[in-house]
Amino acid sequence: MTGADWAPFTAACSRAAARFALALTNAVQHQRELLASIVSTNADCAFGREHDFAAITDFEAYCRQVPVRGHSGFAPRIARMAGGEADCLTSELVIAFEETGGTGGAKLVPYTAAGLDGFRRAVLPWLGDLIARRPALARGRAYLTISPATRARQVTPGGLAIGLDSDAAYLGADLAPALAALLAVPPTLGQLRDPGQWQVETLAALIAAPDLSFVSLWSPTFLLALLGSLEGHAEAVLARLSPAERRRLQAAMAGADLDTERLWPALDCISCWCDGISAGYARRLQAQFPHAAIEPKGLLATEAAVTVPWGPGGACVPAVDSCLIEFHDAAGTPHLCDTLQQGEAYRIVVSTRSGLYRYDLGDLVECVGHRGTVPLLRFIGRAGVNSDLVGEKLDDGFVGEALAALAGPAVLAARADPAGYVLVMETPEPGALNRVEAALARNPHYAHARRMGQLAPLGLVRRADLSVQLTHRGIAQGRRLGDLKPLALLPLGSGSEEWLLP
Repeated sequence: MTGADWAPFTAACSRAAARFALALTNAVQHQRELLASIVSTNADCAFGREHDFAAITDFEAYCRQVPVRGHSGFAPRIARMAGGEADCLTSELVIAFEETGGTGGAKLVPYTAAGLDGFRRAVLPWLGDLIARRPALARGRAYLTISPATRARQVTPGGLAIGLDSDAAYLGADLAPALAALLAVPPTLGQLRDPGQWQVETLAALIAAPDLSFVSLWSPTFLLALLGSLEGHAEAVLARLSPAERRRLQAAMAGADLDTERLWPALDCISCWCDGISAGYARRLQAQFPHAAIEPKGLLATEAAVTVPWGPGGACVPAVDSCLIEFHDAAGTPHLCDTLQQGEAYRIVVSTRSGLYRYDLGDLVECVGHRGTVPLLRFIGRAGVNSDLVGEKLDDGFVGEALAALAGPAVLAARADPAGYVLVMETPEPGALNRVEAALARNPHYAHARRMGQLAPLGLVRRADLSVQLTHRGIAQGRRLGDLKPLALLPLGSGSEEWLLP
């Protein structure tokens, strides 16, 4: 029997779920009221005065007075805030920054207390709904993503912290003691700077927790990479275990595949991203944990929470209590959540209580239906990641759709000579090349380039360590290990050439 006491945590999540359910009963009105609160609270900060927040009376006026920006449009103000200047973007004090990475390098994202509460208003309702549907997950200990601190502790020139201790920080300080009592892996491991040492200590802690009942992470590649490191670290991990634990691990490793049920017989579910290019990795994770359910995660970026899994089937709804969410259609027209059309894709623009106004998040979602008047959303990829060797105009979201039907992890890498693409897979599947080629040909520009011989036929390379290598690639670009989003497409200039060798 486990000694884990979920009661305080479950009660808080249940209350949050009830509040979120009430907000969904009139989602668009709730969003408009949230916008009114954001602009009135920040009308006296420099950004609010510059854009005349005091005169904004509705969403339509807000769109007219505040242009859409990416991170670069906020960077000068964020730099001043990092230096200690107040009232640049928000009337509320910034309490910390987080880094978000990419090919352009690390970028700072400000957090206020109210902004962090926006994350809490998405994460706690999701957990409340999930526990209600799957009560067995609350019968043992939990593992929440804790990445190694691959950089030294940092502060801004103004003395503010860069980085939160772990994903648990998004849940609020009042729940910290209740959560700490449930964790199978101590949060202190997040302070380890060496990824190898972190892998050994994390694996040892997990193997010493046979009552593990719930795992929550973002990308499934995180857990795939961690388990993939076990064979290489087996000796060091075994040395940290009790005799009984050593025997259990040795028995679990005796077969061709790791016996995860022997290690964690109480595991009820693993929550992770399952949409877009993550679909193949999630299926591989399910194959490694056949006794546990894989529960889809919503879209939560460093800047804002966007969607919340809600109800059976893992369908996601807008995080209407967290931030203002705009859905921009193919023509660039902004919509609130009440006018979305099934089958249409939308680019996400958010406004947060941390001082990001009409911030172009760069994520694409599809409206896959409605539950009453509330749209159901599915993440399909990243906008702005594209490849155009000869005019074929492929983007990450479209390629992710083409690869999502594959059973295992895969990525599409561009090559210059001959011009074309290579399908990189962990485990080749019969007919995979033909299926992906046919899916890519749904793009008329790609189909034309193939007919004209401008693009070579799709190639195939096997990389048995694809999950691990994609994780290393993300770390090298400054991204946090815990929330790496797998890319479907590696354009030229992104290091794609290195993936073309088996």
